[in-house]
Amino acid sequence: MLKKNAASVFWLSIFLGIPIYLWLWSIGTKLQTDKAKMNDTKLILFKISVIYPVAYFVFAICYLFTNGWLVMPLHFAAMFSSLYATIFAAKTLKSAELKKEAKISEYLGDFFLICFFSIGIWILQPRIHKLINE
Repeated sequence: MLKKNAASVFWLSIFLGIPIYLWLWSIGTKLQTDKAKMNDTKLILFKISVIYPVAYFVFAICYLFTNGWLVMPLHFAAMFSSLYATIFAAKTLKSAELKKEAKISEYLGDFFLICFFSIGIWILQPRIHKLINE
């Protein structure tokens, strides 16, 4: 059944997945302030963590439907990259609000709001707009 609908799964995932990663990219890069700026190494790692899952998905989806077991290590790397990008975006958002580097207990709620994107965007986006407008 999945092989018959591979094209529809691919396009649906592209149209639903890429906006989330673009949103994470904008949070992680635009909210870098002088007082809450992450070091350059972490910022580069964040950018790679956002780009890799998208590139992995675009190039590996066709191969996944034929020989999925060979793609599993790359898939786990994409999962960990997505997790790191989500943590980084949550920490950046809270650090920009606090104007200092946030602790995990301070940005854990934002992390879960980003994870549950369809609900969290309605709560986080007004805060992001407020920070950008300041």
